[in-house]
Amino acid sequence: MTKGAQGAQIYADGKNIAIPAVKPEKLIDPTGCGDAFRGGLLYGLENKLDWETTGRLASLMGSIKIAHQGPQNHLLSRSEIMTRFQDAFGYSI
Repeated sequence: MTKGAQGAQIYADGKNIAIPAVKPEKLIDPTGCGDAFRGGLLYGLENKLDWETTGRLASLMGSIKIAHQGPQNHLLSRSEIMTRFQDAFGYSI
């Protein structure tokens, strides 16, 4: 369940996992944030990441998206995303 600036909750394996929000660089356009969040979830699931990391990546992707105008017209490399993840959460994927 996404909760905007309050983060998200993931219910899995009998656990309730709190996912922190990532503060965006700026607030420009929320269009496509849900898709970006889902993209992070799908990446985590496909790569067999744990739920905490998967949710945090999803949160980061939504944060990156909201700082750009339009639904999904921004471009970041995998290494840029991984650096931002490290900066936001203090560990690497």
